[in-house]
Amino acid sequence: MNIGIIGIGNIGSMLLETLQNKEHTFHIINRTRSKLKKYEKIGNIKICKSIKDVYKNSKYVFVSVKPQHIDEVFKEISELEEDGNYIISTAAGKEINEISEKSKKNNVVRIMPTVISKIGKGVTAIAFHETIVRDEKKEIIELLKPLGKVLELEEEKFDAFTILNSSGPAFVAFILESFIEGAINIGLHADTAKDIVLKTFEGSIRFLEKEEIDLSELKYRVSSPGGVTIKGLYELEQKGTKGAIMKAVYESYLKNKEL
Repeated sequence: MNIGIIGIGNIGSMLLETLQNKEHTFHIINRTRSKLKKYEKIGNIKICKSIKDVYKNSKYVFVSVKPQHIDEVFKEISELEEDGNYIISTAAGKEINEISEKSKKNNVVRIMPTVISKIGKGVTAIAFHETIVRDEKKEIIELLKPLGKVLELEEEKFDAFTILNSSGPAFVAFILESFIEGAINIGLHADTAKDIVLKTFEGSIRFLEKEEIDLSELKYRVSSPGGVTIKGLYELEQKGTKGAIMKAVYESYLKNKEL
């Protein structure tokens, strides 16, 4: 399958390296040519000189350029004929109808991957232009499966999804860091604390999935009456930790709506 990628930044390079296999030929371009150098000797990756070359040689064309450059990319694509090609946009805040209008193309798909998609553990939201038929949807979803779970989602929910999915890893890192620094404060070495905290979070998630229990049930299983765990949970409630996290998600959501 011929796949194009316009923009080899964080998202574009992640898509290229995660979707890379011998069944696909990639046609790529980037404004900063130095970012393409490491791909020059890979047989199934073709470095193109123009957006036109990428578009004409690819069935699926990922557009993953910086926000300030995306409209000029769509304008250039608008001057090319639609010939069974599909535009797959990763741009936050750019809705399908707007992309279709600016690119003058109907075969438009919108996706929202995340940094952890690189290891195949992320969730990628996807929405399709109304003209795209079921078989093509299935093929595109299959193409994206190396990124992890692919979730077809109504476009109006993309802003909420972005906060949980794209911003989420930063929130998780903040919480993990807080636990690690708390462990250092009570006498553990930083490396030891990090190893324990990461394994505990990973194990807790796997346990929840395997046991198929609610989050509150896990709290109750670990908490003894008058014990140390319930004391710590009480302190978190007293400090409004849950409310602070909920507020952080909400404020990020409002900011995303402004973009």
